[in-house]
Amino acid sequence: MKIRNLIYLAQLEEYQPDLIKKWLKNNPGKSVIEIKHHLKLTSKTCLIYFLTSFFSLFLNNQKALFLTLNLLSPFDKFFKNILIKLATFKFKIFNKKTIVIAITGSWGKTTTKEALYAIFKNTPHVFYTPSNHNTILSIAKQVLFLPTSAKIFICEIGAYQQDDIKKVCQIIKPQIGILTAIGPMHLERFGSLENILKTKMELAESLPKNGIFWAPKNLVSQIQKFSLPKNTNYFTDYSQIYFSLAFNFNISQKDVQKTLDSLPPAENRQQIIKNGPITIIDDTYNSNPAGFKLALDKLQKIKSDQKILITPGMIELGPMQFSENARLANIAGKTCDHIIIVGQTNKEAWISGLKNTSAKIHLIQNLSETETLLPSIYQGTTAVLFENDLGDQYF
Repeated sequence: MKIRNLIYLAQLEEYQPDLIKKWLKNNPGKSVIEIKHHLKLTSKTCLIYFLTSFFSLFLNNQKALFLTLNLLSPFDKFFKNILIKLATFKFKIFNKKTIVIAITGSWGKTTTKEALYAIFKNTPHVFYTPSNHNTILSIAKQVLFLPTSAKIFICEIGAYQQDDIKKVCQIIKPQIGILTAIGPMHLERFGSLENILKTKMELAESLPKNGIFWAPKNLVSQIQKFSLPKNTNYFTDYSQIYFSLAFNFNISQKDVQKTLDSLPPAENRQQIIKNGPITIIDDTYNSNPAGFKLALDKLQKIKSDQKILITPGMIELGPMQFSENARLANIAGKTCDHIIIVGQTNKEAWISGLKNTSAKIHLIQNLSETETLLPSIYQGTTAVLFENDLGDQYF
């Protein structure tokens, strides 16, 4: 693989050697082409590019990249630790009066954060983590620039391994925690649903005894074994959280409802776009079994002459990946007239799941091919669901 393509792969895999090696092992002789996105030339990337190019004079490109990453690893860890310690000190000294609402879960984090911010935005000095900036480093950077006048900080926390959430909580010391859901997202990285639950519950165990914790009602039996704050609550729908938290901050139920009713759909999360006879459901931000099923339900409810699904399937589901993709394929095959499978990653699972369904199958390598395919199959009013969008390392 050429150096630029190899470094693009490394960037997509967050420069983690284990993930890069796994990709290279699973895709021998193949290359990552810049189709959807392009290599971002950050200072870190430029340094890796330069060193890899130099070492490639003596080694093959792959060995040169791994040598570079190994050499830079101690420096990378050092600067990351400095950043985290600075953020921890800054928050402890200058933001000790800031009320922190932390949100984690397998899905629903960003939507919940955006809704809470909309509810609190008329309250002075309320801040939140932007977009999907939910890693420890991105949160640490946000903390360094968080005004000392901040009264409320709404923080979305993601996790790729155990202790990720615990480390973030050591920086921001949340008083209120929300667990949105538990599911097989990133199961491949965590190894089991139990490990996912343990990691997400690091939030609850990091709260003070007088803290407030919210969790889905269907998880009651699973989370009782963890150390929970006295004020632990369970919800059946997110609106319960919104009304309860708003009440604690003297925001009326009427104002909360008005805000929730006027919330625009989150971008790329079951966002509906109408274009003449065509209705598009854009659910490309991410995908998980529960969310995929909800998107299919929404597609089914749209009145149209035909329905089309475009998807590369779901990833990082570990041993459940084939079976879950096949299961959703079977459901989709009973709803859709046409199913367009993107890339090779889940192709076999989807073909297997679509057996004994009437949906017509189309195989494409990337989304750009839909520009010519879709016009050829449109008939009358059409509803199209775009479900998930994978990086260029998937094809």
